Amino acid sequence: MDDMQKWRRFKIDKLIRDKMPEIMRSMGLMVDERTVDVDEYISLLKLKLVEEATEVFNAKSLEEITEELADVCEVLLSLCKAQNIDFEAVEKARINKKEHKGGFDKRTYNKCVEIEANNPFIKYYLNNKEAYPEEV
Repeated sequence: MDDMQKWRRFKIDKLIRDKMPEIMRSMGLMVDERTVDVDEYISLLKLKLVEEATEVFNAKSLEEITEELADVCEVLLSLCKAQNIDFEAVEKARINKKEHKGGFDKRTYNKCVEIEANNPFIKYYLNNKEAYPEEV
């Protein structure tokens, strides 16, 4: 009988927090890691933002939602830093959008729109079919 334990490998394939390799190694894991270049980093941060937003969506308790929103904030700040965007510029853009288009406080849900075929704004919907599929 072989005394050596068999190692099992699990695919991660995502950006992780800076201290996680050290934490995982302290738990007895072998970690295959690398430092990514700036372009890949930005792409991975965008994927991470979607991942964290999905985790917010799936969170059940207020504690879970709070933790996941903290992750969203961390990714957002990292993405700003990586793109040399001052977070104050993001906040200014948010305020500007809220002033011109409103926020989400009224809880308005839009099921669909109908638009005449000759209305020039129809191009927006036709050019964004994945986001706005046409109902027949």
